[in-house]
Amino acid sequence: MKISKNNNPWRPNEFSPQDPKEWKIFPRNLTARAAYIVPGNPTTTRPEDAVDNCYPGLEMDARNLHKYFFPGLYFEVYRDDGARLAGLTPSDRAAQWINLGLKESDLQDDLFLWILKGKTAADEDAVNPPAIEFVDTKTLGGLYIWRKANALFPGKTAVAIGPKPPAKGDSLNAAKAQLDSSWNNNNSHVERDPTGKLKFAVLITDRSVYLSNQGVIDPDVYKPGELTRTLCTPWTYDFRDCQCFYWASNKPDVNSSEDGKYQYLNFQRKNSNIEPQTEDIANSYEARRLREIDYAEMMIDWEQLRPVVNGREYGESYKPPIPPKGRILTLEQIKQELAYLATVEHALAVQYLYAYYSVNAPADEPQDPDLKTFRIWKGANEVFNIAIDEMRHLHWVNQVLKLLGAETTVKRAAKIGRRFEVPFYLQSLTSTQLQWFIDVEEPSRSTSAGLDGMYVGIQTSLQQLSPEELDPETQRRAVEIIKLIIDEGEGHYVRFSTAQQNLAFYDNAGRSDLPKYIRGGQWSKPCDQPNPELPNSQLYGVPQVEKLGSEGFILQKQSDAVYLTLIVFLKLAFAMQDEKISGKSLRQAISLMFKLNAINFQLAEKGLTPLFTIPKWWESDPPVTSQKIAQTLLNTAKEQLLESGVLQTSAIAQFAQKAPLTESKLLKEPILSQVLQKAHNESIDEVLAHFDNAISQTTFQ
Repeated sequence: MKISKNNNPWRPNEFSPQDPKEWKIFPRNLTARAAYIVPGNPTTTRPEDAVDNCYPGLEMDARNLHKYFFPGLYFEVYRDDGARLAGLTPSDRAAQWINLGLKESDLQDDLFLWILKGKTAADEDAVNPPAIEFVDTKTLGGLYIWRKANALFPGKTAVAIGPKPPAKGDSLNAAKAQLDSSWNNNNSHVERDPTGKLKFAVLITDRSVYLSNQGVIDPDVYKPGELTRTLCTPWTYDFRDCQCFYWASNKPDVNSSEDGKYQYLNFQRKNSNIEPQTEDIANSYEARRLREIDYAEMMIDWEQLRPVVNGREYGESYKPPIPPKGRILTLEQIKQELAYLATVEHALAVQYLYAYYSVNAPADEPQDPDLKTFRIWKGANEVFNIAIDEMRHLHWVNQVLKLLGAETTVKRAAKIGRRFEVPFYLQSLTSTQLQWFIDVEEPSRSTSAGLDGMYVGIQTSLQQLSPEELDPETQRRAVEIIKLIIDEGEGHYVRFSTAQQNLAFYDNAGRSDLPKYIRGGQWSKPCDQPNPELPNSQLYGVPQVEKLGSEGFILQKQSDAVYLTLIVFLKLAFAMQDEKISGKSLRQAISLMFKLNAINFQLAEKGLTPLFTIPKWWESDPPVTSQKIAQTLLNTAKEQLLESGVLQTSAIAQFAQKAPLTESKLLKEPILSQVLQKAHNESIDEVLAHFDNAISQTTFQ
């Protein structure tokens, strides 16, 4: 746009445009300018508006755009044997090749793209770029050719086409020689044998320009629907085939019955009446498919699929649930209840992790396992992932506490649940313990029953607060977070039930106190204490301190040091007022979770238990309200890491000036040095350095 000096004496030092017609910005995209519906492809297929997806499921299939990369030629790239010339189109652009000697009848001989010459990388010579041969089609296929066409820069481009790509030989060599000659002379060439059959053709022109002068995908080349035709169509195909939270995003895989009696029903089952999940449906893809409606039934009778709300089927109509009855809490009572629930989330995360380590399952998904091995890994992994969720819930509860202006907390509950009143304890994942986990996570829309019900009561009470009691925007954000916890908690109930089914299958559906999937060593050792949840049930695998100085003792000491450091990091991050620094600190703290898991898994494989010891001073430790308190707390974590041998002696000098450490006897040659290095990209001393720096840059509650 043209800019000139403004001669206005009242505003002497400003520049302004000369003429609005010269400086006004006009959108080049016709769809953005038009006051009417523009014919052609829908607006969602504009490259600038789409995710440029190359596989079915989203707005457009970008492969359809580049199949017209050479003017007048249409290549079919969805093939294993290369890019087939499927049409001379559009006719006005193909006329030059027809006039040269190409014929529509030549297409019957299955012509393929042999060679492509054009600039495909920024460092290539535009005057004479390299030629790319497409001969080994069994390895490359048509999509490899499409990738190269996709990378073409605008400008001069040449192709050699002919019957199916030959093995390297006379025909290919002749086409290469002709391509070199034609490129230098800017002339295209058609070569035929004495019978008139096409041997090859070398064509040269500029690569296609996909947009018209008005800024839309050229409607003279791309007909309506062209860019979307290879997506899953009709929608019912996509809806039937895609599962496990892929596309379509609004389709449930499994759901529960309307009365809640059946937790697992196949949404697409042929029998629309209640049909419980059975073994073949749960474990066999083919068996499940046989019991589902097919494509034709999906298209003709799709209305037989029942509406699903919150994971539950409903009949012809949906009635919203009656709001839960219960005591409405004041704002201060909400803060108190949330502070307690944060401690419960901490306790449950530790209980679930401890139980996970007791299962004799590999850490990673086994390759080509038998059904039993896969089942036990799947069951254990479900418990592990729920433990991670509880750590996320701990974060979310503290987010709400911070929103409400309350103190954050990382304390650990001594008793779990207002209704259960069960003391915190650790033991192996026995049948009794797993059932206890299911009971804790059981969904409840009552404000007085279960852990889930406590959150329901808080959500209901938050929604009842007046604008004078709580800012409406803060109220909205707090309610959204609490609802996330409620919804994910309902999923925990289902996932624990799934874990129970998997582990029972491994143990021949046994319900003994000590199932066969429990590790040996300390994990299978009975305890004299009664089970706090069921006094008549035996406790197994409670934490056992190993002999002083032994390898197991050192591992346990390192585990406790990393556990303490982790909760110190969380406490500091939650209390930081600067949200950016707090968020980055939380991400740094996650590295300690990897390291803690690596240590504990090594203990478990040796038949030894982690301790998850929490110091006595932790529960009475004051909140972090200043940089001084934060630094003191961080120094305490450093001392524990040094004393246990997790933190290397080389790190002492790094912190000595900023954070003096008390003298302690260092353990030499930490056993887990290699394990810890592999557990996460960042070392513990790097994370400590981050927190040292973060403390100096932020304020606290």
